[in-house]
Amino acid sequence: MNSEKAFWFCIGGIMSIIAVLIVQHSDQLENRNAYQQGVIESQRQWLEYEKGDKC
Repeated sequence: MNSEKAFWFCIGGIMSIIAVLIVQHSDQLENRNAYQQGVIESQRQWLEYEKGDKC
């Protein structure tokens, strides 16, 4: 009985660690996507500014 409890305790711990890693990874992906979107937006604004400057 005791070893069964220890087994499920270990399984629960592994599952929690995996869940935390997945959440952290998705946060990093969201931050990276937001950064890339900001870079794309600023490049687009710069190109529009350049076009307006030359015309």
